[in-house]
Amino acid sequence: MAEERKYFVPIQGTPVEVTEEVYRAYYGIERHLLTLDEKDRRNGKTLYSDLDTEEMLGEEMIPDYDAVSVEDAAIANILYQQLHQALDLLPESERMLIHAIYFEGLSERKVSERTGIHYMTIHSRKVSILKKLKELMDQ
Repeated sequence: MAEERKYFVPIQGTPVEVTEEVYRAYYGIERHLLTLDEKDRRNGKTLYSDLDTEEMLGEEMIPDYDAVSVEDAAIANILYQQLHQALDLLPESERMLIHAIYFEGLSERKVSERTGIHYMTIHSRKVSILKKLKELMDQ
């Protein structure tokens, strides 16, 4: 009587007995991955991991297009400072209105409810204050 063949695949470094079907699927995938790697090398594909040095990983060389550039951050910082300087020049009531709408995120209607001033008046004041801020920042 022919002895039945046993099949093993390495799981975390330890050979584990599996069915012939699992064995063939596992090694079929392994062969497929090796074939893909060989094709990549033949076609000149370079992996970022091939660029690793002692100081830096190759993956760290991938540009982050979503990151804010140094120039954009510097401009935003200057505009932020200019805005706050202009806000300091406004009367307290105007500064509080702008703060409520833009820094607290309240709607004009919420500010209207909070202050008891009609929401259209709040809107008109906001537009007027924004024009004034623009003029102050353009100086």
